Formats: sequence, structure tokens, C-alpha cells
Amino acid sequence: MSYDSTELEQRIRESLGAAGLLQALDEYKSQFLEFPDGFFVELVLKDGSKQLEVERIAREFRESLGKQGVELDVLVRSDWTIQEIEGPKPAVSVSGGLRAAWAYSATLASGNRTTDVEVDVTQLAILEIKRKANEDIAHPVDETVAVKELVKKFLKFELSLGGESYWDPIQSRELELNESALSYLIGQAAVGKS
Repeated sequence: MSYDSTELEQRIRESLGAAGLLQALDEYKSQFLEFPDGFFVELVLKDGSKQLEVERIAREFRESLGKQGVELDVLVRSDWTIQEIEGPKPAVSVSGGLRAAWAYSATLASGNRTTDVEVDVTQLAILEIKRKANEDIAHPVDETVAVKELVKKFLKFELSLGGESYWDPIQSRELELNESALSYLIGQAAVGKS
């Protein structure tokens, strides 16, 4: 039995509905794409606590289509929001020593699921943030607030990526905000303004 992307989407939605999981699916961010050699499906969930169940259904579809010689690449991910950011505290390296960075802890939520991540802001990035914060004499910005706002903006950017660029905060709980990432963020908005 061969499918097109519309039929595959319908079958996946039916399976999710039968399992009571359809309400967890973000209709606007999920995508069903057809390519000459198969399909790419990205299922974005509003509730990360349902991810394992949805991954099981996706795996069943991948295996079923694989037996028919049809390739199905499925990415199941959750949509995360930032609940809280705390810090700074000294950043610790893998070996246990101190790094030339400040660590900020963030709590992320996706429906009923939460996770904690850490963003290490390098000293060179902090110096640049302080320099930018003090540039506008007419509208001075508190440096501590400016750093925290850029950490928030950086997390929002990382969480906004989809497809193969997706950052999974469950699998990878640490990020680094360095000078390169800072240059990109500063180009997007003025320091201290969200």
C-alpha cells in the first residue's frame, strides 16, 4: 500500500487520536513532507510528557513503511517554554575545575513536563554585553539584567529551531553563549530589550 503525505498525515493523526494523544499535537508546527525516496514527518508536541508515547507510534509507522520499502524519517519533539532563569554562578568544567564563564540555570516546561538546563556565558561574551549595556549613556542598562535577558533570548532562539536543527533540552542539558552566538543575538535586538 503506498501513501502520499496527506494520507500518511491522516493515518498518523488517526493513530494519535485512537491513543488519546492528538490533543498534544501542535497542528501549526508539525509537518508532513513527501520526497521522491520517502517521507519526513516532524511531530511537535504541546506536552512533553506525551513524547515517549508519540515516539512509539511514530516508530511503528516507520517500521511498517520500511517493510514496504518506503523510507520514513520521523522527528518527535516537544515545544518548550522558559519558566525561570537563575544565576549567575561559577561555571564548572567536566573535569571539575572552574571555567572562564558564568552559569545560568533555566527551568523549561512543556505541558506537564519540566527540565532544567544550564547556559554557560563565556567571560568574553559577558565583557561584550557590559560594553554594549554601557554604550547608550541616555538609557543605561543594568549589566546583570542585560546578561539574563540575553540568556533568555538565546534560549528562546535555540528552542525555536525545528527539523534537523532542533535542540532537545532533555538529551543535551548544557548550552554555551559565546561571542559568536552573542554577535548574532545582538544583531537581532538591542541589549537589555526583549
